[in-house]
Amino acid sequence: MMNLLTIFLQATATLTEAPHPKAIEESYFDLLMKGGWILVPIFLLSLLSIYVIINRTLVIRKLGQKDALWFSRVWELVQEKKIDKAVKFSLEKQTATSRVIAAGLKEIENEDKEIEESMQMEARMQISLLENQMNYLGITAAIAPMLGFLGTIFGVIKIFYNISVSGDLNIASISDGLYQKMICSGAGLFVGIIAYAGYYVLNGFIDKAVLTIDKDSNEMLKAIRTYKKGNETAA
Repeated sequence: MMNLLTIFLQATATLTEAPHPKAIEESYFDLLMKGGWILVPIFLLSLLSIYVIINRTLVIRKLGQKDALWFSRVWELVQEKKIDKAVKFSLEKQTATSRVIAAGLKEIENEDKEIEESMQMEARMQISLLENQMNYLGITAAIAPMLGFLGTIFGVIKIFYNISVSGDLNIASISDGLYQKMICSGAGLFVGIIAYAGYYVLNGFIDKAVLTIDKDSNEMLKAIRTYKKGNETAA
């Protein structure tokens, strides 16, 4: 009985010792590098996502900018019947709203329907510029986790194939190979989350820019109709 107790205490002391030196020496980067070749496309997708998020953020901030003072000045120019100056002032602003309004002002002498069609066409073009490359984030959010799971599956297949060939069922070799392949799943999910979050945050910015375009375009259409009614009365 005493011998069994001594053996149990020795085993307990062994389990409570400091972690294996290998566990201490392994850094997160070292662990990441054990994920295998499947990490290459995941890494490329991460670079693509970061580029698209930064690029779209800058573009949307520029094109979707809202400037109440600028709009008020254009409104005043239209009321003062200085259409050429209003068009020039709008084109100098270089925002989505200003380009849509400039497209409408260029057609101010035509029918209201033609003015609206011109503004709608320009609005579609500007929205297309805002949404450009957004599909890459959606694709990355869907594919990156799938690539991670695929890497894990390949790893598990390799582990069991090695067991079948060697006939040696060693828990250490199984767990070591399995955690290396689980790294692929973690990396894929991480990249997918970044792309997914970036996609929805940027879409929120785009929605705000579209609302600004709609609001300012409708207000400018009212100003244009007022301008045309004033010309008809004067005539």
